[in-house]
Amino acid sequence: MRATTHAIAWLLACTMLAACASGERGAAVRPGVLLDDVQAQWGAPKAVYQHAQGQRVFYSPQPWQVQRLDFDAQGRLQQIHEQVLSSAQFAAIETGKWRTTDVQQTFGPPARRAADADKGSVWSYFFLEYSVHRQARIHFDANGTVARVDLAQDPAADDRYR
Repeated sequence: MRATTHAIAWLLACTMLAACASGERGAAVRPGVLLDDVQAQWGAPKAVYQHAQGQRVFYSPQPWQVQRLDFDAQGRLQQIHEQVLSSAQFAAIETGKWRTTDVQQTFGPPARRAADADKGSVWSYFFLEYSVHRQARIHFDANGTVARVDLAQDPAADDRYR
C-alpha cells in the first residue's frame, strides 16, 4: 500500500512538473487545430512565413525559446517543433548552400542583425541548452549565403537573460 501511494504521488508530481514545463501554450495546441484558434489562444506570433504547403509560424514563449508551428494550406496545424534553437539544429546548417530565407524559415527571425561591412551580415540567436546560455552567430556573405556558423557560450547572459 505504501509503495502504491509513493508511486501515485511521484506520478502526480511528474505530471505537474511536465505541465509547468510545457506552459499553457503547448497544452491546448494539437495537430489539426486552426491557425486562428492558435492565435486566439497564444496571441500574435513572432513571425509568419508563407511556403508551398501553407504557413510556418513562430512563437517565442521565453526569450531563449522559439517554437515553430507548420500549418497546411487550409490553416490546420500539421507539426509543432517545441524548441528550434539548439546546437544540433544550428550545426545542421550547410555553409555555402543555406541562404537567409532558409535560416529564417528554420529558426525564425534572429534576435539581432548586424551588417558586416561590404562582406554581408551576421545574425545572432540566443538560447538555453542544458542550463547554459548559448549563442549562434550566422555569417552571411554579400549574396545572402551562409559563410560560417559560430556556436559559443553567451558571455553577456545573466539571470534576466535578454
